[in-house]
Amino acid sequence: MFGFIAGIPRRLKHLLSRFRRCFTKPQYKNFCRTTLGLMVAGEGEHDVKSVNELFIDRKDQSSVNRFITEPRWNIDEVVREGKALLLSETGALDAAVEYKIIDDTVCRKYSPRTEMVCYNHSSTMGTVLSHDYVTSLYVNNGLALPEGLKLYGNERKCREKDVEFKTKVRLACEMMDEHIPKAKRTVWLWDSWYTCHDTAARCEAHGYSWIGEIKSNRIVFCEGRKYRLSELIDKLRLEGRFSDVIVNGEAYQASKVGVFIPKLGCVSIVADVKACTRDVHLLCTDLTDCSLEEIVRHALQRHRVEEFYKEAKSLGFGEYRFRESEAALIHAHLVSLAYTLLDALRRRLLRYSIVKRLPSIGATVEWVRKRAIHLFIHRVRDAKLPIRSILRLIDTS
Repeated sequence: MFGFIAGIPRRLKHLLSRFRRCFTKPQYKNFCRTTLGLMVAGEGEHDVKSVNELFIDRKDQSSVNRFITEPRWNIDEVVREGKALLLSETGALDAAVEYKIIDDTVCRKYSPRTEMVCYNHSSTMGTVLSHDYVTSLYVNNGLALPEGLKLYGNERKCREKDVEFKTKVRLACEMMDEHIPKAKRTVWLWDSWYTCHDTAARCEAHGYSWIGEIKSNRIVFCEGRKYRLSELIDKLRLEGRFSDVIVNGEAYQASKVGVFIPKLGCVSIVADVKACTRDVHLLCTDLTDCSLEEIVRHALQRHRVEEFYKEAKSLGFGEYRFRESEAALIHAHLVSLAYTLLDALRRRLLRYSIVKRLPSIGATVEWVRKRAIHLFIHRVRDAKLPIRSILRLIDTS
């Protein structure tokens, strides 16, 4: 793709100016360039070289590389500023209930010499050489805010780097310790990997509630008898203990039963089947006093993290060629921040009546691209240069 970025669209520049105090003047320019490049790269690559080539006014690539590989700025401070910005654009939050979604995502890598890279399992790619990021997403009404990002490495990779090994469950528990509640009830949502004693105990210690998926081969005790979970669900079906539940306009057949699970204690098992798909989902929760409909409604919020991953990967999550794990983590944080800024921008576009309804993140990316191309057209139109010089100006070969 030829270089077409001649400046930062005004609305986005206002948002980026919020971070000026976090950087020196040269660092701030690199920050703006990297953030805008990640947003408008589209289906192209989102590494430093590709992002740099999107700009008419080229910058020494080594300078942009050092901005990430040798940061003399604080990534935690920048992330906090991004959270505060989006929260200020969101307005009042639901004071009754909030959600924190724990999940991990795999970013494929090709060099075994990359720090902290190891073989991880992906539901779409199988077992691949990759970086594995444990993330948390804060959800409250229409807000979905990335609020945690940690890089997992196996014991051998941690030993090679001389850092303490932490399991993915332990990284998730650290995120629970770091969370500052904004609502009366916090419900943590996760997949079956994190449904274990450690996460449940940490939730109990903080006064949080939790709902996790659970595998059908887990052993449970119900009404004094021992069952494999799949056997118990078959028994409930034969006894006609599934009932129709309508949640958010969708029809489900669901059943709830109290059980005892070693290391988890007394919990509720909820089996829900969406009417149109017949896919059975097994949930385990400490919300033993909640209704069946309420538990399913809470659990459905977990799809928000899949939407986040989809948008974040379209912005270049995992698309880097750094060997150092610290640089990879900073790149991942910057992509997550770009997502947060786009969310804040689309809310401003609606508030200023620039758009009639709240656009999606993808539509907001297209808005930024169009404004960047508009600035490019003005730059070319106003350039008092021969055609050959203008073509040379935008050539990235």
